[in-house]
Amino acid sequence: MTFRGAWAGILLAGLTLTACGGSETPAGPTTPPVTVGPTVLGVSPTSGPTAGGTPVTISGANFAIGATVTIGGVAATNVSVASSTSIRATTGARAAGAADVTVTVDGNSSTLASGFTYVALPPPTISGISPASGSTAGGTTVTLTGTNFASGATVTIGGVAATGVTVISSTSLRAVTGARAAGAADVVVAVGTQTATLARGYTYVVSAPNAPPVVTSLVAQSSRTNAPSNFADLGEDVTVTATVQDAETPVSRLTFEWSADGGTFTGTGASVRWRAPAAIAVPAQLKVTVKVTEPLDGTSQSGSATVTVRVHDSIREISDMSVLFLVEFSEQRLSPETIVRNFYAGCAGRNDELQDVRNNQAYYTITSYKISQPTSATVNFGGTCPYLGITGVDGCVQTPSEWKAIDKRTGLSETSIGTDQTTAVYRESRWWLCDSNFNGTTTRPFSTFIR
Repeated sequence: MTFRGAWAGILLAGLTLTACGGSETPAGPTTPPVTVGPTVLGVSPTSGPTAGGTPVTISGANFAIGATVTIGGVAATNVSVASSTSIRATTGARAAGAADVTVTVDGNSSTLASGFTYVALPPPTISGISPASGSTAGGTTVTLTGTNFASGATVTIGGVAATGVTVISSTSLRAVTGARAAGAADVVVAVGTQTATLARGYTYVVSAPNAPPVVTSLVAQSSRTNAPSNFADLGEDVTVTATVQDAETPVSRLTFEWSADGGTFTGTGASVRWRAPAAIAVPAQLKVTVKVTEPLDGTSQSGSATVTVRVHDSIREISDMSVLFLVEFSEQRLSPETIVRNFYAGCAGRNDELQDVRNNQAYYTITSYKISQPTSATVNFGGTCPYLGITGVDGCVQTPSEWKAIDKRTGLSETSIGTDQTTAVYRESRWWLCDSNFNGTTTRPFSTFIR
């Protein structure tokens, strides 16, 4: 088969020519690889102090990771290739004058002649330091004011190098003192080879012993409106809050450890929830304690405080006192003063009840009585009881009552049936009765048996 024209050319391009003695591929001309070096086009800023420390941005082309920078023959630091067209670096220290900026990538260099100028700044000055004294242990943050401060500045106080030196502006810098013996100390700022001294500008003083945290108040507070502090009913959640002062450490860094004679805690920190036990003999006094610790590198310092929370079963307590009063009133065996012993002296109703009991014992003989268990008992601090709209009391008890009695003055008998309302107040860390009012009927009109 014969191939002609273009088809023949295509086939021949894939053939290997064989000469006598073996096969050989004809050698053609070869082209060496082309290496493109970096190009420096500009630098910003174009000048900086002879002390060095000036951050600069170099623009150009063909920059790559691993590039190095020299300015005036001095290696720059913190070299960072942002892109193929931008490099960031920090100038080193050098004598004043124009300086070439050179970037080198893989052995290839580009130089921007006289691209940066080192400027000899005026010497620094120091006009003040604040605070002007601090602990011999060091660690005091101070602010220096003056002029001609620049990046790379160093600070010594009493010959001890300060740490954390930060130049805020040409007129202000911040540093942290080192440890040194007590006494006045010179403050020295160095910018490059130039220095300034504030003679005896700072005084090291012996630190007072670290004071432990102080708990200034510890209060347990029910969420019920008008409830007294440091009061809880069985199973009630109350908020316990510690107010703490510490001269050296903010409250957020203190640790709080809570404990109590009973009950459980929820939460952490200076304010927690404490749930009173649900089943204990009441009234009871339970201690709630907080221990506050200041974390230190050495021995930790702690302070503590305790509050006594009075735990009650309020409904049962005011109900029992109401029934006891009515039973003792009915039995007519105890003195009137004893019968009203659970009435609070600050209530006007106490004197009224005392007189009622005296009159009843003087004019009536109770032949039989029936005091039932209360049909209603409520606690509402600073609230109102329904019968007669009595206000400003903390509890109300409604107790069904019935009496049969003989009027000693006439010999006539009578029966009184109804509900006795007793009010209660919480005073002096306990429950008291406040007054008693009978809401019922009697078989004798105009009877003076009971109010």
